[in-house]
Amino acid sequence: MENARRFLRYCSPRSQLTLFSNLFFLWIIYYFGLGGWDNTCQLLFYYGAVPWIILLTVCTLVFFKSDYRIDLPVFVAAVALGYWGEWWGTTRGIWSYWNHATPPLYLPPLWGIGVITVIHFKEMIFPWSDRNIPQQLWKIGSLSFILLPVTSFIHSRHLLAAINWSDKLDFHFYAGIITGAFLILYEMNWKETMLLYLCGTLLGGMYEYLGTSWGEWTYITGETPPLWIAPLWGYATVAMFKLPLLIVDRVKELANQKKPDSFQRF
Repeated sequence: MENARRFLRYCSPRSQLTLFSNLFFLWIIYYFGLGGWDNTCQLLFYYGAVPWIILLTVCTLVFFKSDYRIDLPVFVAAVALGYWGEWWGTTRGIWSYWNHATPPLYLPPLWGIGVITVIHFKEMIFPWSDRNIPQQLWKIGSLSFILLPVTSFIHSRHLLAAINWSDKLDFHFYAGIITGAFLILYEMNWKETMLLYLCGTLLGGMYEYLGTSWGEWTYITGETPPLWIAPLWGYATVAMFKLPLLIVDRVKELANQKKPDSFQRF
């Protein structure tokens, strides 16, 4: 205990708060993601190497370049917007969970963890991509912002066309589209927004594949998962990151302070 106190005395207040925020995120992963001690033991010791790989990957990404000034606001934004999206999707029957909750209470905090892993993954590869990817290739790659969702919806068009959408595309659907578009376009830095979108599409698609293939949730089209959900993850990640950015900008105007470093590029 004395060694822990000595360690904290040598840490700056920012490092201490970041350490405590990381411990909070670990608790979220343990309690909401793994389901407590019994489920943790069952997952890690009876299901082979896959749960270990997933857990180590998520924890590594949570710790990489962590900063409580960025991570905690993003976590809160992801919980709020994630709950809104999950509530709409589950109550309209777009997807459903194994326990038929609308939505399960453990899902919004895991949205927070998922978005943080995407943001840190983007920070991990940004220096390399910024140095090695030519500007022309970035411009060509920017087409994926439109082409990925369009082609994925075309892939599922027959399944989507067979669904009655009249009671699903309501006020919350259109409000979500408008809110998401506004946040995505807010202070648009195209290169970083594109990279965050692609990282969200990649990791979100992996999370969706694991969740649907393990039977945690199912989609109305019966796909595991639908291809269109991966680019929607990318859009959602950008919107959830931009929400605290918008709030920080308003607070900065009032307090006349600088934004945290990772917000500066946007």
